[in-house]
Amino acid sequence: MSRTRIYRATTEGIRVHVRSKYEAEFSKPSERKFIFSYRITIENRSHLGIKIIKRRWHIVDSLGKVRDIEGTGIVGVQPEILPGRVFEYDSACDLSSTLGTMSGVYEVSPHRRKTSACFNVTIPTFQLEVPWVLS
Repeated sequence: MSRTRIYRATTEGIRVHVRSKYEAEFSKPSERKFIFSYRITIENRSHLGIKIIKRRWHIVDSLGKVRDIEGTGIVGVQPEILPGRVFEYDSACDLSSTLGTMSGVYEVSPHRRKTSACFNVTIPTFQLEVPWVLS
């Protein structure tokens, strides 16, 4: 049985929801490869449109392995999210242990406003866990 959890954080009216799930069919426990998918929903509850410029991830597994990943945009795009709109995407992460966490930030620019500075939107810390670990 695979368990799905939901995590949330809000920064300056931008709400980020994360659902994570263990992907048994793609994992190879005998080779210490554990695959987790996650779906992120970014909801713009502010009065300004935004554009996601960058993302930064901090990934830690239960063996103490730490990875920091930075990149432009998300899933190959720099989405613009107008007030009241939502952007969703799916991605995945591999771990060499049965338990870990991911956290991060999106660097966001106010949409079409030259005077406003970029700011960081928190991606909530979420757990990646094989279902039998915490049972």
